[in-house]
Amino acid sequence: MPKSDEIEKLPKLTPAQIIDYCKNKLGITFNIVDEEYVTTFLQKQNYFFRLEQYLGICTNQTRGGKYIGLDFGHLIEMSTIDMYLRKILFKMTIDLEHYLKVKLVNDCQNNPQDDGYEVVASFLEKNPKVKESIKTGFRLIGYYDKTMFRYTKAPAVWNFVEMLEFNDFSSFYSFYYDYFKKDGGWSKQFEAVRKLRNAAAHNSCILCAFKPVSGFVGDYETTLELLEGNMGVGRGTISSMMKVPLLNDFAVLLSVYTKSATYKTVRDKTLQEVKDFFDGRMIQHKDYFKDFTEVKNAYRFARGVLEYYSSKVLT
Repeated sequence: MPKSDEIEKLPKLTPAQIIDYCKNKLGITFNIVDEEYVTTFLQKQNYFFRLEQYLGICTNQTRGGKYIGLDFGHLIEMSTIDMYLRKILFKMTIDLEHYLKVKLVNDCQNNPQDDGYEVVASFLEKNPKVKESIKTGFRLIGYYDKTMFRYTKAPAVWNFVEMLEFNDFSSFYSFYYDYFKKDGGWSKQFEAVRKLRNAAAHNSCILCAFKPVSGFVGDYETTLELLEGNMGVGRGTISSMMKVPLLNDFAVLLSVYTKSATYKTVRDKTLQEVKDFFDGRMIQHKDYFKDFTEVKNAYRFARGVLEYYSSKVLT
């Protein structure tokens, strides 16, 4: 028995050994895709540690820990859908960040109480880590950032927002409206958007857990919108699904995006791309998951939420 403070070291496995491990230890079958295909896939397209993140989509296991009804093709397909979804979500979140900056700068320009400098100085005094990162050009990554960092000695709202990473920007956004005692909207929902944005930006696996999480509290305002939205989903289902972090964050993103994305052409095109993905590539092999109840329930709920919010703006 290893000591409690010892680090568990997993053995290095070749593709052939991984296939053997999947078959004999995990009970994974190779019916959708054969072993030859998987070997090439593991050599050229992905690696098993990432695919392993999707084991949780299968909830049926023997007492010995083997999965029942799980094929390697399920893991590949889920990872592929995940890749496309991350690209779409990242596009939406960076667009959303831009629209919120546009709103903040416009509110600054139209606020007679705001000279653009005092609120930034106050924020930096209360957030020394941000102040230091701005001073040292922490975000300065090369030629393309030089212009925005010309004003670090006396930043104003309209250039300060370009110096901030999303987490710091969301803090400044909330600070700004509190400072002037105005309602900026959506501040409480930034955390959900931030988590989804970071997961997409850092290429994390996101389609790997569809169970409600005990103790997780979904966004109140978004949940209330859905409960009152007559979207054809039972109240119990909505409450349960909003305890799945991914589904909660997705719903929050759509709620904020459809309200704050002011450039109609881009907003509507993006939402239509999301709908086309949900109705096309995402369900291209839906027969693979006919026995995966949690996967099917998550899809139906997410598709219903997408329809609910997109129908408010698409004409």
